[in-house]
Amino acid sequence: MMKFGPPQLECDFQAFGRQHVLREALHTPGSRLYHSPDGRHLFVLLPHKVLSFLRLPSQAPLSPSAYLEKSWAAHSPPLSALLFPQCVPHGWALTLLWQNGRTEIWSPPRSALSKGWELLQSLDLCNSPRARLASVCSNGESLVWCEERPPSEAKLQGPSGAKAYRHCICHRRLVWEGEQQVTLGSMNILLHHSPFFHLLSSPNHIFMVPDGNLRTNGARLLLVYSPQDERINMATITKGLIHSKSISECESDFKKLVLECLGYMASQIPVGIRSFAVTGLGELLLMDALGGVHLLHPNGMVRCIYVFDSITLTPEVRVSMQIYGATLVCAFDTVLYLIESNTGKLLEKKILSSDEVRLMNLPEVDDIHLMTKAGIYKVSSMSSVIETGKVEQVLLEMVYEEACKYYQRRSLSSAKLTVQELKKEGMFQAPIMLSSIFSNYHRAEKAKSKNYADHVNTMTNELQSCLSLEQLKAQIINIPEDVTEKYCENLIDQEIVRLLNTDLDRENLIYINFLFSLFPKAAWKSVKGTLQFHQNGDGRFIVRATVDLWKRILGPLSAGSRESSQNGVSPLFEVICESLYRFKPKWLPLFVQQAQDCSGLPWSMSNKDNCEGVPLYKRALAVVSKGKANTTANGDCDIEIDILLYSGRPQAIIQAIHMLIDLQRWERVITETQKFSQLSPIITKDIFITLLTEFVRHRHLDSYITQLCDICPEDMTPTDMLRIILQNMPDEQHLPFSCNGGTQLTVGLLRPLLNKVIQNQKAQHMKPTALTFSPSTPPETSHSFVNGDGLSPEICSVPDIYAPDSW
Repeated sequence: MMKFGPPQLECDFQAFGRQHVLREALHTPGSRLYHSPDGRHLFVLLPHKVLSFLRLPSQAPLSPSAYLEKSWAAHSPPLSALLFPQCVPHGWALTLLWQNGRTEIWSPPRSALSKGWELLQSLDLCNSPRARLASVCSNGESLVWCEERPPSEAKLQGPSGAKAYRHCICHRRLVWEGEQQVTLGSMNILLHHSPFFHLLSSPNHIFMVPDGNLRTNGARLLLVYSPQDERINMATITKGLIHSKSISECESDFKKLVLECLGYMASQIPVGIRSFAVTGLGELLLMDALGGVHLLHPNGMVRCIYVFDSITLTPEVRVSMQIYGATLVCAFDTVLYLIESNTGKLLEKKILSSDEVRLMNLPEVDDIHLMTKAGIYKVSSMSSVIETGKVEQVLLEMVYEEACKYYQRRSLSSAKLTVQELKKEGMFQAPIMLSSIFSNYHRAEKAKSKNYADHVNTMTNELQSCLSLEQLKAQIINIPEDVTEKYCENLIDQEIVRLLNTDLDRENLIYINFLFSLFPKAAWKSVKGTLQFHQNGDGRFIVRATVDLWKRILGPLSAGSRESSQNGVSPLFEVICESLYRFKPKWLPLFVQQAQDCSGLPWSMSNKDNCEGVPLYKRALAVVSKGKANTTANGDCDIEIDILLYSGRPQAIIQAIHMLIDLQRWERVITETQKFSQLSPIITKDIFITLLTEFVRHRHLDSYITQLCDICPEDMTPTDMLRIILQNMPDEQHLPFSCNGGTQLTVGLLRPLLNKVIQNQKAQHMKPTALTFSPSTPPETSHSFVNGDGLSPEICSVPDIYAPDSW
């Protein structure tokens, strides 16, 4: 388990100027601390004053103008926010916003030539003087705020709407003209008729957290606004993403935005939100009223990390949250909880001596930073870090061992090659050069050595992969048993990724089979991530594997691989199919279909099954047959049928439909027959004859007589149909046709099929033919027929026995 050291004082504020003023401000009741994005300025917010303090040494002039003191009257509206919007390319600016919408933008001293703090602009953010600023945040060079408007201006209807939906979410951009001139752009309304939302910003998104006092259905949604896409994702803390809609679709009206979600929200139990914070990676941490800590991603996905008990989380406790690396830090007054964010395991609990703790959100910093009135503290991990020298030594030995195996295979001598011989003789320069690159990798990275720069640039990914793999192996030795499974999954993932990007010789193929056999679940997760298996919302299965990966999966087997396959070692395609069949069997037919599409063999309906090699669908069917003992028969039959149908081969499709007939799934039989009947006459005729046989024997297909007529082959004659009917008539039925109905075949049931055949025959004979007759010699009309052979409607005029008058 990861351990953390005690908090270490990193800065006690003595590095900031005006120490006596700073000490006095820190001891003032109700004071709050802020820091600038670059860490050069410290701000103390008092009830009616803002003070700034400059970190020393500084390029700015050490004069009174280098420190900001902004105060306002006690009866004035309170300060709503202290923000740091970006001033590209100059850095940041300080923005003070009061509850009545008054806004001041200040420029900090940036160089020795600066005049100090300068007021760049003072204006009203809101258009209406009666509007009240409820919440505000900065997103790059823009200001986004939630303002409350009087009922008369909001144009609300009804007493309940007038109370809850009187807010607007607005947006204005800061327009910079040089470093010292700024104006506000025109105001854009993102949402009107909106409830009160707390606004928080990440680099690319705006999070809108509903106020806990509102009880209406729509006011309990979490909104994530993307300025680039102008789209809003709607989510809940328990279910995640519910709906997504663009601003233009809802016409910037909150009621239209949430219209589709109201019915769903009415059935949900409301969960209040107690605290929230934006992480350094642009995600939103949420703590509900029950003590659950959730992580909301910009795409609407929500994950519960940890749940505190009700004893720990009393109403009067002040809560602060942040994520550093893979550690969730929750500060409850003076108690610090350190939690592993991936597993939700409590790592450590620390008691602090400070009165108030503020977690600092510093980009690209994994150490925990705490801001208190006594200074800035850092909490670092005490996990054992592997020395780079030891890792490099392991990698050097690995290089020479692999080189020995490589040169041994290419050598004509039977003498065994050793690592010592390679090092001493110096015959082969490749391992010497590679080991030199490994040994100088970190130094070349830091000192930018010219001798190895070209080699390192071309091998950076491989070098880093080897280093991380060796570090992971070394960590597994010393970790406790409760986290061994997680590290093993990571190690197996790296091993499988490495193997899939190498040539699959006999040893590597045996190794892959070994990993999938001993660690099936971890191997499945790895191959699923490497080949990027996923299914779209419309049910379409997609594999985003690279061309090289497909070549390794579908490539011809080497001689060693064929020998291994005969000895119980499966090829890579079969290994992946076995994993799919075990963990996601419904994906197996779709994977086989995509594999066949990527194999470079465009199977057309005229191709026969005598092509070189075993088709992929037959290899997949062998995998299913091998694993039938572990699943139900019906499930296996469904998978086999789908594999046969997705193969696109006539014989396979016919086999699949015959299997469906044996299972008496008549509806799917008809559906699949209609689907494939347009592709090949072979399929149409074979399936029609089979279905006609079933139609004669029982009455399950009577309701599908219209579909049977549709797939009737054009070359089917009445004689052929009658012969099939008579040959397959049940033995207990004495008469050829019955007029009594019931379970027996009747002439009335056969009428649509016979009419369809006669219509097809007439259509065939109406087509122009190459054979002509002389007027003086009419065609011969007298024939002798045996058992009806040769009968056709054109040669022998037969009255319509199915007409009402003929009965």
